[in-house]
Amino acid sequence: MRPLPRILIAEDDFAFRDGVVDALADEGHVVAVARDGSEALAALKHLARPALILLDLQMPVLDGVGFLRKLRERPDRTDFEVVVMSATVAGEWFDHAPGVLRALKKPFDVAEILAIVDEFVDRHAPAPRSGSPGRSSTDAGSSLTPSGSNPGPSTSDPADPSSAAGSSTAAAEPSGPVLGPAAPVAGPKDDA
Repeated sequence: MRPLPRILIAEDDFAFRDGVVDALADEGHVVAVARDGSEALAALKHLARPALILLDLQMPVLDGVGFLRKLRERPDRTDFEVVVMSATVAGEWFDHAPGVLRALKKPFDVAEILAIVDEFVDRHAPAPRSGSPGRSSTDAGSSLTPSGSNPGPSTSDPADPSSAAGSSTAAAEPSGPVLGPAAPVAGPKDDA
């Protein structure tokens, strides 16, 4: 049985979202994704608790601010910790919002989001993690840059070849770890 995801990425930018999913899947995390705040609200019932939400602010249907308002109305709101991500809105506006751990300005380094996720997992782990795959040297300093939008609510499981982490439609680019409109999205590392 596949474990429930503990991380939800609510992001309408397909390439950016997949870049974050790939980086987290490479570290062994199971991730759920949503294209907008409405899909993110629906996905909450499918997450392990506690869960971390990586939330874009500018999305169609229901934006990140609307999602945060609806999340605050839920009786289980304390089960969720939120990291706000935005290219255009000053993150410090959300630094003290209830349930928001941190605000990140896009683009940001892959290492930064991995550190936030690792801190979350370590805070909520019943026992110290062992045997976790290590971060490659190419992960440090990589940046994630927004590009165009594309559909795709799904779950990523590195052990499941049919999931987003088990298969990639983009080719890996060995020349650089930067993700964005001009750079290809790197696929999951091949552990074979």
